Amino acid sequence: MIGFTHTHTGIPFGRGGIPFEHDEIVADSIKGYIDVFVRLVADCAILADMRLEKCSASFGKGEVKGISFVRDYFMKNGTPQTNPPRTSPDIEGPTHEADYDLPVLFIKNESGTPKGAILGFACHADCVSGDKLTGDYVSILSKELKKTYGEDFVTVFLLGCCGNINHFDVSKESDAPDHYVKMGKKLAGEAIKTVSFAKEISADKLNASLEYIDIPRLQISNEEIEKAKYYIATVKEKKGVKLAADGTAPDQYNLAMSKRLMNFLATTPEVFTVPLQCIQIGEFTIYGFNSEIFAEFGKIVKESDGTGINLVATLCNDAFGYVPTKDMFYDTIYESRPGSSQLQKDAGYIMADKLISMKK
Repeated sequence: MIGFTHTHTGIPFGRGGIPFEHDEIVADSIKGYIDVFVRLVADCAILADMRLEKCSASFGKGEVKGISFVRDYFMKNGTPQTNPPRTSPDIEGPTHEADYDLPVLFIKNESGTPKGAILGFACHADCVSGDKLTGDYVSILSKELKKTYGEDFVTVFLLGCCGNINHFDVSKESDAPDHYVKMGKKLAGEAIKTVSFAKEISADKLNASLEYIDIPRLQISNEEIEKAKYYIATVKEKKGVKLAADGTAPDQYNLAMSKRLMNFLATTPEVFTVPLQCIQIGEFTIYGFNSEIFAEFGKIVKESDGTGINLVATLCNDAFGYVPTKDMFYDTIYESRPGSSQLQKDAGYIMADKLISMKK
């Protein structure tokens, strides 16, 4: 499984909004980086195989609140909105509840030496703004666990279902610049506490299945297409304007989304072939969604699993935009706008059902 952490300030693809293939210097440096990166990934797989040793695994599930928040809110006008203005008196409350689970599979060898952990949490790793390159809260989590379990301790982080979850607390004017550090440390602290009461799991099975299913493209109405054409024809693009779904520069935002819609229709197939993956390590199961899945679908899978010994991840193996719940398809919801969302409206339910059926 290839699981993306979705760090916004990670590998510098197209920094500053310029696709790297349009900048020779950036293109050369990134191609060089990719070459090294691919080799390192291959080395990791080879070395892991060479260093196999007998180990045991224990599982525990912690809970972390106060660092992640649903980013879609009902407003007083009855319409939900993504990332509304902070502290706005028009905010009624979140459309859903965040997923606070922190599942941890802890691995140690026969002599009791901690070797690593597989863990996940549902929150966009977009806590650092600007051009600073960082692994965001995920890298802090890894560093903190090394402080406790040793420099050779390996943290395998899988991003939980967080298509509608980020770190913005709209009840506050702003977040501290080091919010991502606090997040990583809080997650590490809870992970360490969770390991202390984790229970050893049986190792009677090891299964991995990767399957592909076809899901039609999101249907776009003629009205939406005509509206997009109107914005493109009548709104003059301004450079340097922040594009956000929070009501800032609405014409520029609508223009950008209109261009995105038309490009979506011109460049995407009518049917997408999407991967789904299920990995079983003894009693522990990893369910891997593709795309940016709303937290509700992760909860559906966990509830259907019934064991509580699992981790549900998003952005595994491929991505086809956001996958919202059917009740969140509004113009004011960023994740459901055509282009942001590429799959038909019931895609999340189809994928959840398929994942549940894949467990052996």
